[in-house]
Amino acid sequence: RAKGLAERVVLYKHALRNDLIPIVTLVGLAIPGVLGGATITETIFSYPGMGRAIFDALVEKDYNVAMAALAFLALMTALFNLLA
Repeated sequence: RAKGLAERVVLYKHALRNDLIPIVTLVGLAIPGVLGGATITETIFSYPGMGRAIFDALVEKDYNVAMAALAFLALMTALFNLLA
């Protein structure tokens, strides 16, 4: 404002840039929790999906499918932590 910039420029260029840092961090770290919570949600409501497939694989003792799915979830968790 002291430099004579428009209010829009001040908000978008200076304020928004600083405000996005904690938002991106929280969203980036919450996404793996959503992926892990899908197992519970899909099991309770009988939705077909990856969470339900993991649960069915564990119940049927199909460990190869369960390990592959959990390795994928671990990879996604590490990826989103690095991006955040």
